[in-house]
Amino acid sequence: LGGFVSPPPEEGLSARVWLDCNYSQIGLAMSRSIGDHAVKKIGVIAEPEISIHELRDEDDFMIIATDGVWEFVSSQQAVDIVAKDLENGLGSSVACQHLIEAAAAMWHENEGDYRDDITALVVKVKELWKNE
Repeated sequence: LGGFVSPPPEEGLSARVWLDCNYSQIGLAMSRSIGDHAVKKIGVIAEPEISIHELRDEDDFMIIATDGVWEFVSSQQAVDIVAKDLENGLGSSVACQHLIEAAAAMWHENEGDYRDDITALVVKVKELWKNE
């Protein structure tokens, strides 16, 4: 079993992998596949986008999330959702769940029944070095 790849429909859009050769079933948008140089000619980027942030004493948490979260939720909105839950002692799992629920609600509001993958991780960075 395998998929069928269609090239990007226009400049700036992603290639897609489809379940069927007619491109009528579910299609996975692919613009990056870390380390996969074999599909470069159809627009898949093998080099990840990397940003570096040196942790400081004032950093409380870090949010790592897929584009499905960031499509309709701004960075500040995400920080506000997570910070409120952490300040209320609800923990990072609950904060993460509330962020995912907020993103899903925004997808529903803007796109109806369709939504992209929504995956998120909240890391309380101060607890990483708690015992040092």
